[in-house]
Amino acid sequence: MIIFNSHKALEIIKPFLSDNPIIVEAGAFDGQDTKKMALQWPNGIIHAFEPVAEIYERLLKNTSMLNNVHQYPLALSDHTGISEFYVSEKPNKPGIASQAGSLHKPKGRLKHSPLIFPRMATVQTIMLDQWADENGIRAIDLLWLDTQGHELAILQAALKMIDHIKVIFAEVSFIESYEGQPLYQDVVAWMAEHNFEQVGRDFVDETKSFFGNALFVRRF
Repeated sequence: MIIFNSHKALEIIKPFLSDNPIIVEAGAFDGQDTKKMALQWPNGIIHAFEPVAEIYERLLKNTSMLNNVHQYPLALSDHTGISEFYVSEKPNKPGIASQAGSLHKPKGRLKHSPLIFPRMATVQTIMLDQWADENGIRAIDLLWLDTQGHELAILQAALKMIDHIKVIFAEVSFIESYEGQPLYQDVVAWMAEHNFEQVGRDFVDETKSFFGNALFVRRF
C-alpha cells in the first residue's frame, strides 16, 4: 500500500497510465486539479465536470486556454435529469460558492468543518454510461471522483463502463459526512467485488481526519 501526500497524487498515479490517457474528472470545481492533469499529461484528454453554474464559470476561466480539456456543466450521478445541489460557502465569504458542495445533504461534516451550506441550486445530472455513449468514449484510463459522498453512486450506476476503467482516484469518508454516504470500507469492498485493488491512499489511518483519498487500480 502506497501512502502519499495528497499534493503528490498525480505523481503516484502517473506510472499506472500511458502518456495519452483519457481522464474523467467529476467535481472539477475551479479547475486547479484539472490544470495540473492537463500539464502532467499534455497528450491526454481531460473531461472535467462541474455542475454549479457560478463555479463552472470559474472552471472555464481557468482552463479554457488548455486545448486538451473539455468542460461540462453537469454532475455525474446515478440518474440523468436534474437534482438539487447543496452549495457550500466559507462563513467569511458569503455568497461565494466554495468546495464541498454535494448532491447529498450535509451531515457529520458540519461538526468537523467551518463550511456552511446556506443555499441550494438545481443542477443537471448525467450517468457515466450515457455520457460515454453520447461522446464515443469506449474506455477511461483515470476516473477522478471528488463528489462529496456521491462517488460510489456514480460507480454503481456505470454498469457498462465500470469494466472499461483502469484507475479510480476517489475521495472517501470515515464518517457519514453527507446523508446516505457510504463509508471508506464500503467503497473498498465494492471496488474489490468489481476487480479493483486499492494500491494507495493519502492517510495512514482513519483517526487523523474525517475524509481522505484512495487510489484503486483494475486487476488484470
